[in-house]
Formats: sequence, C-alpha cells, structure tokens
Amino acid sequence: MTPDQAESIYRQGLIAAQAGRWAEAQELIAQAITARPGVAVWWATYGLVLESQGDLPGAVQAFAGALNLDGDLAMAMDGLLAAAETLAAAGHADLAEGCYCRALALTPGTPAALVKSSALLLVQGVDPSKLLRRAALLQPERQA
Repeated sequence: MTPDQAESIYRQGLIAAQAGRWAEAQELIAQAITARPGVAVWWATYGLVLESQGDLPGAVQAFAGALNLDGDLAMAMDGLLAAAETLAAAGHADLAEGCYCRALALTPGTPAALVKSSALLLVQGVDPSKLLRRAALLQPERQA
C-alpha cells in the first residue's frame, strides 16, 4: 500500500467513525496504521475508536503508542488521562495508576498527569505532595 492509499484509508476510517460505524472505522484505521505505523495522530484516533467500542485496554495501548511517536500530541495524552480517570472511577485504581505512570514515563513534564496521579494517591491514602510540588514547578505561572 502506498502512503497516499494509507492516507485515503485513514480518511475513510475517520468518516466511518464520525458516522458511528465503529467496527468499520477500527478496521480501516488499523489497515492505515499497518501500512504507515509512524503516524502518531492515527494511533490516537485509533485509541478513540477503541475507547468508543469499550476496549479501554486497547485504547490505552493506542494512546501510549501515539505518545511514543509524538510526546507532545495533546489528543493522545488527553485520551490516556481520560482512560485513567474512567478506570479510577470504576474502582480499578491499580489500572488507573498504571496509566498515570505510563503517561509520566512517556512525557514526564505533563502537569495534568502529575496532578491526576496525585489525586489517585490521595484517595489511596498516600501523600501526593511530591508530585504536586513537581507539577507546580512545571507550571509556576499557574500557582495561586
């Protein structure tokens, strides 16, 4: 498959996703990724499609894959953090913690990941002050 063909298939997958045809979108975007695995936004979109179908573990993997390719891709970080929140709310603190750890490992300068993982630690009875101080150092202009 040529790069142009992969782009076309990805766009067809986007159209399918926008129409709510999740299985078709998943198949098409997976084909595009197989042909061109180095496109971070495709991985993030794939994560959103998987999440929409209830495959949270698959979505987490896809978001992490996108962040491996582009650590600044907000769409992927937002997806990974949203998945962690969903897991935490469902009582899966251990899996949520894994998502936060992965987010911090992939992009250690992400204040949102630091703050959200701190909240999880607090619920678990662990002092989150070190993580919160680290988050404040990363974005000093937001301190009040």
